[in-house]
Amino acid sequence: MARKDSEKNTYIVTTAEISEIFGISTRRVQQLAKDGVFVRVGHGQFDLPASVNSFIEYRLDDTKDEGVLDKTTEEAKWTRARREKTELELQIMRGDLHRSEDVRRVMNDMMGAFRARILSIPSKFAPQLVGLTEIPPIKEVLKRGVYEALEELSDYDPMVFYDISKDKMLLEDADEVTSIDDELNGEPVRHDGKPKK
Repeated sequence: MARKDSEKNTYIVTTAEISEIFGISTRRVQQLAKDGVFVRVGHGQFDLPASVNSFIEYRLDDTKDEGVLDKTTEEAKWTRARREKTELELQIMRGDLHRSEDVRRVMNDMMGAFRARILSIPSKFAPQLVGLTEIPPIKEVLKRGVYEALEELSDYDPMVFYDISKDKMLLEDADEVTSIDDELNGEPVRHDGKPKK
């Protein structure tokens, strides 16, 4: 229980009591006392009014620091975000990065074409099998049909993704505009669409 020191007009409390008053552990009380937040008057004894005032100031300072934006940190974050955005845009322009909706659309088209090729194998190659009685020539004809169908999946072209993308970008430089199509082919174009000489 807090006891009043009549000579100094203070209330003295123990570590356990101040812990209970503030609703924190005794270990935290010791840490805050070490940091100068709680006013120690002896071993395991604290000046309650001075400690309350000190703790309130400590918490107010803590809250101010959380609300204040560090200009340097914020500028660094902003610069990093702009750089990352620019890097992503550049990857899109180079065909290294695609939106998931574009990938889904292109892949659906590719799989649809592949399915059509597979389904056309019987009608396209059946006439070639008429009259064949040996297994090896029959296998060869069917294998050729399968390879033709697989070619549908083997051709990766980043421009297919770019052509359907909403991210068509142009690089502007004074009177010149370079489209991604021409940049990938190494041929910058002017505003009028003619190749730059």
